[in-house]
Amino acid sequence: MKTILVTGGSGFIGSHTCIDLIQEGFNVIAIDSLINSSYKSIESIKRIINIYSKKNKNKFVFYQGDVRDEIFLREVFSKSIDSKNIDAVIHFAGLKSINESINLPIKYWDFNVYGSINLLKIMDEFDCRTFIFSSSANIYEKDQSNLIKESDLIHPEDPYGGTKFTVENLLKDVFNNPLSNWRIANLRYFNPIGAHESGMIGEFYSE
Repeated sequence: MKTILVTGGSGFIGSHTCIDLIQEGFNVIAIDSLINSSYKSIESIKRIINIYSKKNKNKFVFYQGDVRDEIFLREVFSKSIDSKNIDAVIHFAGLKSINESINLPIKYWDFNVYGSINLLKIMDEFDCRTFIFSSSANIYEKDQSNLIKESDLIHPEDPYGGTKFTVENLLKDVFNNPLSNWRIANLRYFNPIGAHESGMIGEFYSE
């Protein structure tokens, strides 16, 4: 069975994704710096696996670390070789506050853009070239009179949206390289809400 690396694995979307992947039988390695989340989410993932997917409970591994840390990422990929190579990466890690990005643009470009570049570099080093990027609908020009379509004009109006679109442009260049064998998808969604059916992660969850 394939092994998937989920960055930002303890976040809202990341934690739900980890559970779905495990229930589908994938091996999952989650990494997170825990800057915007808590280890409680990892504990909840493990509890949910034990309840809903007991036969898959050994297919989940978590490492705390930052995607900007090249040494950390290389260790994660190197450890996976002992059992099975990482086949794909779903990249949720990054900062996400529009208001904060306006006040701290350098911080957002460091985390969101440099972090993504570093991750892609290590992936390429380990011949892992299937990549799903958590972008944002915030990259589109804001027009309250119409619903947003995928073909609408892209015009980020804040540093957060700018970092997301910059990474998308980078991924386009990577994909269009004549020597490339990358498989890439960008996900442009709005704010997610909801909870797992167990109530252990997501909205209204509390210890």
